[in-house]
Amino acid sequence: MKVGLALVLGLGAGPVVLPAVAHGETARAVAPARTIEVSGKGVSLSPAFDPAITRYAVRSKGAVKVAATTRAAGGTVLVNGSPSTGTTRLTGLTTGDEISVIFDDGRTPSAYALVVVPPTYPRFSAAVDTSSAEVGPTLLTTGNLITAVDRHGAPLVAEDVGRPVADFKARDGQYSFAAFNSGTVGAEGDWDIVRLDETFSEVDRLRIDDDGTMPNTDSHDAILRPDGSGVLIGYEPDDDTGLTEAVIQEVDADGDVVFTWDSADHPELAAETTAGSSPDYVHINSIEFMDDGDILASFRHLSAALKIAWPGRTAEDDHEPGDIVWRFGGRRSDFEFLDDPHGGPCAQHTVRPLADGHILVFDNGSAALGENPSYCVDPSDREGPTINRAITRVTEYALESQPDGGTPGQARLVWSYSDPSRFSYFAGSAQRLGDGDTLIGWASSPGGVATQVDAAGTVVWDLVDLDRDPEDFSTLSYRADWGDVPDAIAPVVEVRLPRGGRYDVGDKVSPRVTCTDRGGSTLQSCRAKGLRTGKPGSRTMRVIAVDGAGNRTVAKRDYTVAETRPTLRARADGEWLRRAEIRTPRRGSTAKVTVRATNVSSRARRLVLAGPARTAAHEWSYRVAGRNVSAAVRGGTWRSPKLAPGDSVTMKVVVRRTAADAPAESRGVVRSWAVGEDRVGRLRIRVLR
Repeated sequence: MKVGLALVLGLGAGPVVLPAVAHGETARAVAPARTIEVSGKGVSLSPAFDPAITRYAVRSKGAVKVAATTRAAGGTVLVNGSPSTGTTRLTGLTTGDEISVIFDDGRTPSAYALVVVPPTYPRFSAAVDTSSAEVGPTLLTTGNLITAVDRHGAPLVAEDVGRPVADFKARDGQYSFAAFNSGTVGAEGDWDIVRLDETFSEVDRLRIDDDGTMPNTDSHDAILRPDGSGVLIGYEPDDDTGLTEAVIQEVDADGDVVFTWDSADHPELAAETTAGSSPDYVHINSIEFMDDGDILASFRHLSAALKIAWPGRTAEDDHEPGDIVWRFGGRRSDFEFLDDPHGGPCAQHTVRPLADGHILVFDNGSAALGENPSYCVDPSDREGPTINRAITRVTEYALESQPDGGTPGQARLVWSYSDPSRFSYFAGSAQRLGDGDTLIGWASSPGGVATQVDAAGTVVWDLVDLDRDPEDFSTLSYRADWGDVPDAIAPVVEVRLPRGGRYDVGDKVSPRVTCTDRGGSTLQSCRAKGLRTGKPGSRTMRVIAVDGAGNRTVAKRDYTVAETRPTLRARADGEWLRRAEIRTPRRGSTAKVTVRATNVSSRARRLVLAGPARTAAHEWSYRVAGRNVSAAVRGGTWRSPKLAPGDSVTMKVVVRRTAADAPAESRGVVRSWAVGEDRVGRLRIRVLR
């Protein structure tokens, strides 16, 4: 979406620059003992690599080449768990995948994550006041992506939903966002409110009124409870009046309607619009429960927030559910605004009650733009024509008194913040953080994405999009929301053992190990243990991956180590034995034994057979497949055909007595080994008189 803002931009001094670290600079100067470079079609890295920053966004249209080096003597580098000595090319990457780079060089930190994002992902730059201890994570939306960024603007989470998204936030240990369904992105569009669990997996989807009479669930805001119930909003066109009504609807955990508030039931609101003849005369954009159970709802085109009586309320008054209890701002405000030079909100978004009863407002301000009028009421003539006030500010009001019987209440401006260089014509947010800081989402302002300021109005963190087209709002984040993003996603380990996990003693084996993680805490280690081939037997290899949150994944792979020493067995008469015993009772007598050599290694081999030419008073000869191979066997040069694992070759051994006098016992040893190996199998043949 493009909107011409030339009439209302360029109103102040330049962008915020923090004294500690300015946009585009690194957190601190560090000697380049380590480097990480990425390359490929459309590939870029942000922020620029700094050894002190551990997470990055890598934009990619396809394969990514990663070159990581360390100057430390003996230092090693792992890319996705595999040793790398040059450039590693990675393919098949999808949005949210983390490329892990781990340095084992004695320096800290050692683990880095390059989070894969599409080329359209904003090139965020963060200016960080390092004295602030509490910055981020900040939840944003951009195009079709939900994302959470850290203090350096690098993604902790990046998930491609495949359709436009809005209002990504964290509440009560769960996450939610709005996913576009149909229609137009804006009033009368249709969205699903998607609930996610702690691993960012979809749990369910909520919608207003499933009977079809209210088809347009809206994206601006939703309240989801842990029990599955929630409060949603919608825009519904009225064919009779031609107006687009605002709906607030509570549904239970089964999706059944509990209560519906409809602006059509309050026809007086049409006379309070600041939107001229626009059918979208109220334009609801935020809802929040107050302490007494009523709902505080913001209506941009009324320039007012309404307190609406809600079922289950505890307020002691005569209002029934659905009644408008009071108006905060607008043409018929029930409050006087003290110490506020602008007389209350204008075209505001994200009106929130605070714990102390104050009201926090992201007060957009407004100016006439094309056919759209300004939405700001004139404090001196609230019923009269609207006025331009192209100033965006965040305001906090103390409600010093409540409206009573026609007597207006009093709202005193007790805190405000504005940046003259930033004007948000629409959207935006303000959120009070636990330490008293305020997180601001600038939305449509081309000058920034999010800013965190302390109670004194000092900027402690500022996030900008360096490539933002001032007239292109297709990737703006409707809100910026602080949310705890604990890593509940365990690393993924893949192990591929070559040759099916069957090896020979002494083999040098390099298993292919890949460790990846996408949980946001950065993979810290990927260690392989147990692949040893020094001894034969069945073994188990383990690979252990651990991320920064302590999530641990153990992958086990079984393998076997086989002997390269052939197995020799003999059979003189009966079964195959480890040794043989034969007799030659007189001179000239012979005895025969069959010898079998088996290839017990893990791959096909040729075996060498060797035997003695003679022993005391005996001569030895050898036949294989009927052929006399005595000379070759005696010389240790006879080789078998190539034998598959488990296959054997047999040889006939003939022992002839050559002397009348012979010892009571003599022995001959037949040996066998695999060609190229030095592990020798031996078979003893005992010759008796």
